[in-house]
Amino acid sequence: MKHSRSSAVLTLLFLSLLTVCLAVPIRARADEFVMPFGGYLSVQFVGGEAAGVTTFGLGTSPGDFVALLSGLPNSPSSLDAINVGFFAAGVTIHFGMFTTFSGSGWAFSNSTDQASLVAFSDIDNSLGLGGSIIQQTSNNTWVLHLDDAQSYLVDDDDNDVLIRLAITSKPVSTVPEPSTWIMLLSGSALVGWRTRCRYSRR
Repeated sequence: MKHSRSSAVLTLLFLSLLTVCLAVPIRARADEFVMPFGGYLSVQFVGGEAAGVTTFGLGTSPGDFVALLSGLPNSPSSLDAINVGFFAAGVTIHFGMFTTFSGSGWAFSNSTDQASLVAFSDIDNSLGLGGSIIQQTSNNTWVLHLDDAQSYLVDDDDNDVLIRLAITSKPVSTVPEPSTWIMLLSGSALVGWRTRCRYSRR
């Protein structure tokens, strides 16, 4: 009788422990975005709260990193959607970031180091997405809830840098920044002035 009661208690403890383990998401690697269908992928900065300064882009290491956005989150280089390119269904997009805050560091969506796991996954499932930082917001848009590459030294709140992904049938046409418009307009004015001077000399 005593033996069967001990077995029942041990079984109950085992089941309780198993339930707790299954409830906590275990991620061996960071979260990566896989194209659900083919199309043009664009990225857009949509918010975030962090003291660090982050550059966000594509890559799997510092050697092949391609910057798309810089100065995040407080002085973004652009607020417009930026075309990344055309990708077929099933292609994994490798994102990366470089952050300066009490030093500097890298994080990549394909890596397993602590900086990358904190930046590209939700270790404590605070977002309620099963440990993922990728939130689908419509049929063709998603938001990445990222911590920056130095966040593992401070916190894990999944809101340092928010990036909106969109897949469209045509590439987005990024509107030039105000400074670019000024350069274009001043260039046009210079061409117009030179043309006018030529005709006035005749």
